[in-house]
Amino acid sequence: MIITELKRCIQNNQKAVLAVIIDKKGSSYRQVGAKSLIQSDGTIVGVLSGGCIEQDLFEHAKDVFETGDPKQIVYDLRNDDDAPWGLGVGCNGVITIWLSLIDPVNRKKEAENMMNIFERQYSSTEPFTLGAVITSDRHEVLSPGTVFEPNEMDTTYLPFNKLNGIIESQSFLIDGKAVNAAIFLETITPTPSIIVFGAGPDASSLANQLKLLHWHVTVVDHRPGYVTEENFPNVDELKLVSPRRFPEGLELNENTYAVIMTHHYEQDLVYLKGLMKENPAYIGLLGPKRRFENLKKDLQVQGVTIPAFMEDRIHTPIGLDIGSETPEEIALSIAAEIMSCRNKASYQPLKWKTDSIHTAVSENQYCHMKLVEME
Repeated sequence: MIITELKRCIQNNQKAVLAVIIDKKGSSYRQVGAKSLIQSDGTIVGVLSGGCIEQDLFEHAKDVFETGDPKQIVYDLRNDDDAPWGLGVGCNGVITIWLSLIDPVNRKKEAENMMNIFERQYSSTEPFTLGAVITSDRHEVLSPGTVFEPNEMDTTYLPFNKLNGIIESQSFLIDGKAVNAAIFLETITPTPSIIVFGAGPDASSLANQLKLLHWHVTVVDHRPGYVTEENFPNVDELKLVSPRRFPEGLELNENTYAVIMTHHYEQDLVYLKGLMKENPAYIGLLGPKRRFENLKKDLQVQGVTIPAFMEDRIHTPIGLDIGSETPEEIALSIAAEIMSCRNKASYQPLKWKTDSIHTAVSENQYCHMKLVEME
């Protein structure tokens, strides 16, 4: 994980080069905003391709380590038979990558600022926009590689409504001084968080799967022998609650996903009732549809009716139909469904898509998909 490795580099006063895709045309393995961290020994955390450009990228990173100056590289993979790395990847696209030095010794403030950005992505609940200077005609005022937030400067002449990509050189003001600069704008999407209600063996497999996706994972259970660091060594937070109580202090919002898998009917009822007071993006419930119907009836007896919009967010039986049997397979099925819901994807095999594999479905298509799912 890049944030973990970046933190280690800063703590140990080790330089690293951050590589970011700032532009693409055509097909590519990763999208604009994808990042990797390159260390001086050639170790690379995170990938920008299927392995076809990483070695060449490290050669360019050596220049950044030596000079300290950022560098822009363009890889044209539309016809790569004669490319120097010679792997014939055939991505049929052009990607532009920006390399910048993170130096915790000589540029401590900049390095700490970059660390704060990564941590903010992990802790924030709202998207935020950052700008990075690619070129500038007045380095003494605004040097290439500078990372800033749009509200930090006069943006009268800069169209910050663009979500991701390069804004070609334009004039804007910094402390009353005019600067011509090209800017890479990136809208940072917060790392999603998921709360797993239940700490059984299948929950452990799910937590491990979600941590591989770098999600913020919280596990809740009422059984002291289950909700332990030994059983969940990789999660971000463990919460032990009293039986038949909904945990206090949980931060739930539209960027939060919840899975109920206690295998305990009464406790599931408590958790489902508690979630009705919140606004999670997704609720996954383990068990057959009949069990959910019983839960709804019992909630109605307690005076709680599940609103239609909230019922649309409840997925039960949880997971995609991939023939899962083992806890690891079930975890994969659940994680795949959650990712699909988060990205408003169609659940279908990519071979059936008629447009780009990175094109999300429209809201109407997604609603239709939900209707078909419920039939």
